[in-house]
Amino acid sequence: MSTLFLYYWLEDDDVCMLAWDEDGVEEELRLEAESPLVLQQITTIYDILEAPQIERAQEFHTTLRLLSERLLKPFAALIDTHTLIRFTVTPDLIKAPLDLLLHRDQYLFVQRPVCYQVDIGLVDDEPQFEIENALVLADSNSDPLQACLEVAKQIDGSLYAEGENAIVAVLEEHAEDIDLIVVSARGRLNEDNTGAIVLNDEELDAEQIAQFGAWIVYFDSSQQGINTDYLGAFQYLSSVEYYVAPIISTEANRSYSDTMLWFMEKLLASKNPFQALFETRQRLFNDNSAEAGSDPIEVLRESYAFRLYEFVEYIDDEEDELDGADFLYAPTA
Repeated sequence: MSTLFLYYWLEDDDVCMLAWDEDGVEEELRLEAESPLVLQQITTIYDILEAPQIERAQEFHTTLRLLSERLLKPFAALIDTHTLIRFTVTPDLIKAPLDLLLHRDQYLFVQRPVCYQVDIGLVDDEPQFEIENALVLADSNSDPLQACLEVAKQIDGSLYAEGENAIVAVLEEHAEDIDLIVVSARGRLNEDNTGAIVLNDEELDAEQIAQFGAWIVYFDSSQQGINTDYLGAFQYLSSVEYYVAPIISTEANRSYSDTMLWFMEKLLASKNPFQALFETRQRLFNDNSAEAGSDPIEVLRESYAFRLYEFVEYIDDEEDELDGADFLYAPTA
C-alpha cells in the first residue's frame, strides 16, 4: 500500500500544506492571507451537513468545489499514484472535511481509504490485528435497531450491556483489557469542539478515556469524531491505536446502524480499519445514491459521517524528531 501524507495547518492568516510520501517526494504550499476564507468555506460545508437544508444545496456544492480547488487539487497528481491518504490536521481545522473534497470531480472518500491523525509519528499502513474480545454498550434509546447487540454476537468473549446497565462504571472496569470498545450513546459537543458522550446521564470524561487499552474504539455518538478532548486523550494518554466516530450529529436510523454492522463485519474479515471504513462508506454512498428521489446532502450525511483516526507513536531519535511544520517524513512502523 502506497501512502500519501497531507498535513494542513494555519500560520497567522496563511493556510499551509505539506505533502510527502515514503519515497522522499515532498511538496509544500502556502495560501497567503487565505485562512479567513478557507475557514469560512469549511464552516459553510460543515454547517450544511450538520443541519441539512435543501435550499442550500447549490451553495454546498459550489463551496465544496472551491475548497477542493484550494486544498486538494494542488496534490491531485500525487493522490493519483497513492492508495492510502493520511490527513493530519491541527485543532483549528478539525472540522475540515478533507476526505469529502473532490478529486477528479468525485468525493475522495469513495475513491481511496483515508485516515486522520492529530500528530506526526510512526504509523502502520497495513495493520493486521485479531479481535478476540469486545466491550459493547448501548445507552437507552440510542440503538433501537440493536446494531450493538449484533456486533456483540459476532465476537466471542464479548461483554454486552444495554439500557440502564450501560454505564460508565462498566467502561472503567473493563476498558483497559479489551481489544474492541463499541459505545452507542448520546454525544455532546461544545462550541470550542470539546465535549463528551453521555451514558445514562453520566458523562465519560477525558481522564476516563486515558484508561482505555483497546486496539480500536468505535463511538456511535454525535460529533465525537471532532471532540478535541477525546482526541487529545486518545493520542497522548491512552494506548488506543484507532478511533472511529461521526463528525456530525447522527440519529438512530438504518444507515448509521448499517455503518456499524458493515464496518465491524469488514474489520473482522480484513483486520484492517482503513479498508473496512472505505468499503463501508463506499457501499453506503452507492446504496443511498441509488434510492429514487434521494437528496444529495442526505446521501452524504448517511454515508460520510464517520471518521477514522490512527494515533501515532513518537520517534525517540533527536535527529529524526518531527516538530510541527518542520518535519519532512514520517516513516511507517
